Formats: sequence, C-alpha cells, structure tokens
Amino acid sequence: MSISKFYECREVFVTGATGTLGKVLLEKLLRSCNTKKIYILIRSKKGVPAEERKTELFHSKIFGNILLKNPKISNKVECVKGDLTRVNLGISSSHMNLITKNVSVVFHLAASIKFDEPFRDSFVNNVESTKNVAEVCRQMKNLSAFVHTSTAYSFCNRKEVNEKIYTMARTYDEFKNIAKLKNNASVNITEENLLENRPNTYTLTKAIAENYINNFCRDLPVVIIRPSIVGCTWKEPFSGWNDSNNGADYIAGTALKGILRSMLCDEDKICDFIPSDAVINLMLAAAWRKAVTPHQKEDEIPIYNCTSGSINPFTWRQFFKCLNTHYWKYPVENTFLYPSKVPKKNYYRNRLCIAMQHLLPAMLADVFQVAVGRKPKMMKVYNKVQKKISTLEYFCIRDWKFGARNVQELMERLSTQDKQNFDFDISKLNWDHYIEHYFLGIRRFVFNEDDSTIPHSRKMSLLKYYSILIAKTGLLFGFVYNFTILSF
Repeated sequence: MSISKFYECREVFVTGATGTLGKVLLEKLLRSCNTKKIYILIRSKKGVPAEERKTELFHSKIFGNILLKNPKISNKVECVKGDLTRVNLGISSSHMNLITKNVSVVFHLAASIKFDEPFRDSFVNNVESTKNVAEVCRQMKNLSAFVHTSTAYSFCNRKEVNEKIYTMARTYDEFKNIAKLKNNASVNITEENLLENRPNTYTLTKAIAENYINNFCRDLPVVIIRPSIVGCTWKEPFSGWNDSNNGADYIAGTALKGILRSMLCDEDKICDFIPSDAVINLMLAAAWRKAVTPHQKEDEIPIYNCTSGSINPFTWRQFFKCLNTHYWKYPVENTFLYPSKVPKKNYYRNRLCIAMQHLLPAMLADVFQVAVGRKPKMMKVYNKVQKKISTLEYFCIRDWKFGARNVQELMERLSTQDKQNFDFDISKLNWDHYIEHYFLGIRRFVFNEDDSTIPHSRKMSLLKYYSILIAKTGLLFGFVYNFTILSF
C-alpha cells in the first residue's frame, strides 16, 4: 500500500497544528493524502477562542495554493477545544467519542520550545502533556500509529547520538517529584546535575518524555521523530516558507536586520539544518511504516534522527557566508546597521565585539533618539537579543554525530512513487539554493515584506553602508591628525 493510499479516508488527530511544523503537516495531509477528517487540538489563547484561532491558522500563506484550488477544503479540519496539560486533554465528551472511535493516526507536535523556561513549566508542557496524549491514544479503538516529535538534541550531553533512547540518572517519578506539580509556583533549576550536562530545560524534558514513552507506552504503536534545526520548506508546497522566529531563524532575522553583529560561534562546526517539509514527509512515512508492521509490545520503539550532518554536512561558515551574500541581494526594510563578520570563536573577542558592535552603537542611537525628543529603545532591543542569543550559543560551538540508519532503511523501503511524493532524502539538497530561499522566506513570511520593496531597501542599505564608512574614515583621520599634532 502506498503512503497516500494508507492515509486516504483516514481520520487523524494532530497537536501543535498552529506551530510551524504543524502547519506544514496540515497542508501536506490536505494536499497529498486525501484524509477524511483531521482533528486539531487548539486551546484558547490570550482571549482568542479556539475556533477563531483555527480561522486565523488558514490565513497563513502556506495554505494559499490549496485554498485557491478548493476553498472548502478547510472543512475537513475540525477544531477540538482542549488543553494538553489536562486529563483527557480537556476535550469534551462528544469530541472524545468521535476521536476514540474514528482516529487511527496521531501526530503529537505540540511542545514548549522556550530554552530558558523554569523546569516545572517545561516538565508540564513537554512531559505531562505527552503523558496525557498517550493516555488518550490508549482509548482509541483503531490506533495504527502514534508519532511523537522530539528533538535530535534531547541527548546532546553525548557526542554521538544514535537512533535509540538513552537511560537517564533519574526516573520519571523522581523528575516529577522535583517538579512538584502540585505546587503552583514555578521551580527553577538549582541542581547542576539535574540537567545531566544539558544546556537547558527544553532538551532535558524532551529526554524525559522519550524515557517515559519507552518505559510506559510500549503497548502503543509509537514512533519517535527527532528533527535537528528545522528550517524553511525545501520544495513543498513551495520553497522558502517559514513563519518561525526561534533558534537559527532568530539568528538569521536579527543578522538580516543588522542588529546581530557578533556571537560566539565556531564556523567549522556543523549547522545541522533540516527542511520542515522533509521532517513532515519522514513523519508521514514513519507512521505508515509502523502501521503496516504488526505491533508487538516487546519491540523497540522506532527512532528516526531527522538530521543532515551525517548525510549532507553544512557548516556555520557556509551559513554566514550565504547570509552576507543574500543580505545585499534581498535586503530587508528598516535595518539598524548591516551584517558584519558575526561568528567569533574566542569568548573574550566576542565580549569585546559585543561592547563595540552592539552596546556602543545602541547607546549612540539612544542618545540621538533622546536628543530629537523620541523614546530610546535600542539598548532594550540589544539586552533582549543578547539574552536570547546566549541560549543558542551552546549549539553553535559544538556539533554532534547523529546516526541515521533507520532513516536510510525507511527510505529504501519506499516505492519510487512514494520517494517522489514524500521526499526526505537530504543527500539531494543543494545548500546554496536552499539557504537563498531561506533568507528570502524570512523576508517574505517572518517580516511580511513585499518583494517590490527590495530595490528601495538595497539603495537604503548601500546608503547606510557608505555613510558609516565615511564616518569611520573621518574619525580615523581625526585621530591620526590629533595624534600627529600632539607628537610634535
């Protein structure tokens, strides 16, 4: 049975549909799989009802082509009001009856990706929510596959990460006790060994969730997908779509705005990008493979490291080289300065550059703003940028060797047609072409800037560049002149 045929007329349940990966999954299911019904779990947020959030979801440009062909296709998607942190996901009894009776494939994509989140909050959002989804899956009468989305960095405390679940020093119950779930106060990490040499609570709680699934969910047809650094779409539904402003997207966005000009980064390390559509195609194929294979409780849970470093390596040097090239080709509007040589391998050199290239220009800009009667803002901007960048530097000065045997074996099992329709073969990806679309996509979909503004933005960027160059030259000549006068 082909993958498309497998999903045809099935009913699917998705968490995290409003996130970047969730939108790519939803679009692919609607466009290529002829799914009968897709239930998406959505909670009310900031006073916006769940149903209204579903309407807003389909305003995303990723759905433009399928809605143009079939304006009523969104009727296949049913909004389920709920909350991942509650028992039975807070779903109404009527929806629970429909879901447990009809759903056969579950995709759990929802997670909190805040790197600096307090441990208790991260534990609730990433571990307890996974437990709650698993318990709902257990009630489904026709479940064929339960796909859990983790991260390739869940065991980043290891140099080599194979497609297996590694044991942890503490059990799920011990971590739960530390989180003190009955206490409403958020608990910060106080013990260094709690993280087990990980950089943050996100990677920690993703590892705990994997161990929970391994120890308590063997009765379910589970598959775990571990994406690395998720980037824009490669091919589907078109190149360059991305609406995220986290991780590498934040680095790229702030650098394109001319704000980020220095960060701790080893240019020779692997920047393990993976296109979002490749992740989704792998998920769909892995769920299909699990469903057509008889499930045994004693079987090892299939793990798929959805990464590129061991197959088609791409370095941070290449990333920033492309950034400098495409900044001048597709400059964004309202830049602060312009990109410089951002990566600094030496810690002390980076701190000096932050003072000279971040703080000094920000202070001068704020002094000017005050002088003309405006509210200063650049120091606040740079404080926010530095705080966020510091949480990412851990991943920019290291790289990992990710095993990908299961991914390769799955690819070999696909028919020629499925390899075309659900392509996740990263060996064929041209990085220069992909990264060009990535930066252009940030301009279009993150900053929401029209391509017609590119010529004007290019003129303004060149004007800013030469103005700063003239100012620097003037300061240099002034310094040399004064030094010469004082010397004689």
